[in-house]
Amino acid sequence: MVVVSTCARLWVGITVFCVGVPDFVGIAAEVDQSKLPPAAQQAVDYEHDIKPIFENSCFRCHGPERPKSHFRLDNREAALKGGENDTDDIVPGKSASSKLIHYVARLVEDREMPPPGKGDPLSPAQIGLLRAWIDQGAKWPVQTRETVVSISPTVRWITVDGNERKFREDWWQKEGFTAGYERFEMRQPVGRDGTLAVEGRALFDQEDYRVALTLSAPDLGFVRGGYDAYRKYFNDLGGYYPPFNQPPPGLNRDLYLNNGKAWFDFGLTLPDWPKVTLGYEYQFKQGDKSTLQWGGIADDTGTVKNIYPGYKEIAEHTHIIKLDVTHEIRGYSLEDNFRAEFYDLKTVRVNGGDPIFPNPSDLTLHQESYNHFQAANAFRVEKQLRDWLLVSAGYLYTQLNGDGSFSQAFGSIASAFPTFTPGDSSDRISLNQRSHTVNLSAMLGPWDGFTVSTGAQADWTRREGMTDLLVGGFGATAPGAQTSNLDKTTLDENVGVRYTKIPFTVLYAEGRFQQEWDDHFEREFIDDFSDDNRDFTRDTDATSDLKEYRVGFTVSPWPRVSFEPSFRHREKQSDYNHRVDEDLSPDAMLSGNGYPAFIRGRDITSDQIEAKLVLRLLSWLKTTFKYQLVAADYNTTTDPAFFVTFTPDFNPTNIFFPGGEIRAGNQDAHVYSANVTLTPWRRLYLSTTFSYSQSRILSGVNNGTTVVPFRGDVYSVLSSANFVLSKSTDLHGSYSFSRADYRQHNEAEGLPLGIFYDRHAIMAGVTRRLLKNMTATLQYGFFYYNEPTSGGANNYRAHAVMASLNVALP
Repeated sequence: MVVVSTCARLWVGITVFCVGVPDFVGIAAEVDQSKLPPAAQQAVDYEHDIKPIFENSCFRCHGPERPKSHFRLDNREAALKGGENDTDDIVPGKSASSKLIHYVARLVEDREMPPPGKGDPLSPAQIGLLRAWIDQGAKWPVQTRETVVSISPTVRWITVDGNERKFREDWWQKEGFTAGYERFEMRQPVGRDGTLAVEGRALFDQEDYRVALTLSAPDLGFVRGGYDAYRKYFNDLGGYYPPFNQPPPGLNRDLYLNNGKAWFDFGLTLPDWPKVTLGYEYQFKQGDKSTLQWGGIADDTGTVKNIYPGYKEIAEHTHIIKLDVTHEIRGYSLEDNFRAEFYDLKTVRVNGGDPIFPNPSDLTLHQESYNHFQAANAFRVEKQLRDWLLVSAGYLYTQLNGDGSFSQAFGSIASAFPTFTPGDSSDRISLNQRSHTVNLSAMLGPWDGFTVSTGAQADWTRREGMTDLLVGGFGATAPGAQTSNLDKTTLDENVGVRYTKIPFTVLYAEGRFQQEWDDHFEREFIDDFSDDNRDFTRDTDATSDLKEYRVGFTVSPWPRVSFEPSFRHREKQSDYNHRVDEDLSPDAMLSGNGYPAFIRGRDITSDQIEAKLVLRLLSWLKTTFKYQLVAADYNTTTDPAFFVTFTPDFNPTNIFFPGGEIRAGNQDAHVYSANVTLTPWRRLYLSTTFSYSQSRILSGVNNGTTVVPFRGDVYSVLSSANFVLSKSTDLHGSYSFSRADYRQHNEAEGLPLGIFYDRHAIMAGVTRRLLKNMTATLQYGFFYYNEPTSGGANNYRAHAVMASLNVALP
């Protein structure tokens, strides 16, 4: 049986708590081989084609370090022997009969590989390579206890005509000449059974590096370490407003973030002992990125539009200490994960222009800093109590203590001596949070075709925040303080049913339910040295109720046809009870109440219909068609409210809301997609995927009279081709196209928003095996981008020539 994990994540990319929430598990049925992707029509090399797939998707669980089910894929002898459950995982010459292919093609329930949460499913092309490799004898390189080295030097030349920064943002590549190593690898025997492995890449002019080292000894332990870094680019242009009759304003500077991490892990894998891993990881982001918090800019008539680009300076550093212990004893699977995180973030947001002083030389600066220490420990236990009953339980505790600060400054750099006026600031912002999470789940069945899964999870969080304020502006600064406390309790329930007794058919239904209770208190005091001190107090109780249902079936009455429709309904209702709502500031007295306390409820209802049809009418032709409809309605309930707002020239405008339920918005989307795979003869493989979506977002408050709808279309095409010209030469090519025309046509009332673009990319290349251990690849690429909504300022044409040589020794 398989348990799909529900994971609580405390920071990006680090899973610290996964408790088993059983998903549908059915009876292993005879595999319909007609649903398998076709084998690739080319000579397959293990080192070049197969090993990267195993490394990315399989070695995590089926490598040399305590492999799951005792099934190893790192050497031929162990792989052909099979694991403790199967002996025909790989049958040389018979890929259609090899269970490894059935599992990675996800045709066997509860044996999908990689399992959910452990990696992305393999693509049809990857499965086709695995099939061809097995059909060709599942050949591994001769594995001897000797040093093996593989290196792939590469050179690239990219030339761009047009917006170079936009090209970098789209393709994560910098124009010009690049030399380096696309991949290098070394495996060195150590002792009787140990192995030292080093692999990585180095593209010097692209600031793209990786080196990873692993020293392992079966049934003893391992040491792992490495460093990985890459650069992500951003465009520096702002918005385009045609009536200004000028190009979009730009910052005229390179914007990019350097992202990277370094790690070191030490593990023990002694037989019949708990597996213990102690590790350290350092993550960083450093550089500048663009933002959509654009500033104001004016034309000669004084018309102001917020189209001047902004950017943010980022310095983010994270240190993580981790300890993982897993063990199986008497049928119990035990797991404990501990994480300690030291996090530090400093940012500076720079926004040019201002609605009051519309000039690109006017600046608004926001400086922010934040750091925290967070500790978390998760424990999970799982047990197969009966043939028909699998249970699991888990507990997670987290504690976070954080501190921060911020400051604002407004000014002009038009003169030789820049001047700035201070805005709001705070030298002390504190945050303390602790939470408890408990999970229980069970898998029951199968009984005469029925399988039932159920799970429940409870979360409780207490958050306390406090800050000292210094409120600035165009007058004198005023001291103040603010506190905010939140108590949140959440309860989740899941239930699912699957029935497989109807011939050629699987029926399923599932439901998810969530209840949430929030108690939120906040208070702000500002002493402006007058009788009208600005005080603000709110005490709000909020509840929300979520119901989500999904039903569907899969039917395959003929081996070459399968049909899978499904329907999902989701409804979330939120209610807000403001026991205290006071805003005694002069501005609030003009408006009559504090925002957003007049909002009493919110309802979101969505429906989704999906249908997928797979046809394989000929052995060399497979087609897949898919349709998706998504519809969502947003409704808000309010109290009567009276507001006074001001136009840019400071004229007051009265706004009155009668209250009651209003339609806040509506969204509709239709998505169509099709995939065609052709293998008309063994030497040729063709694949094309086409998708088209049509969507609309409508504001329901005024029925589009002022906030007109966003609507438009998005198209995309992905095509690839491989042709085996001879035993030593392969031709390959790909084409991708995307087009979006998604806009809010509101030129008469304001700035038109949205985007309209066409993007093309063509790659063509040849790979030739020069010698037994030497392969060369030459590629050419053409890239084209056209964006009328930028007035042509983002357009580019680019050409790329890439050459690489792979050498394996001995």
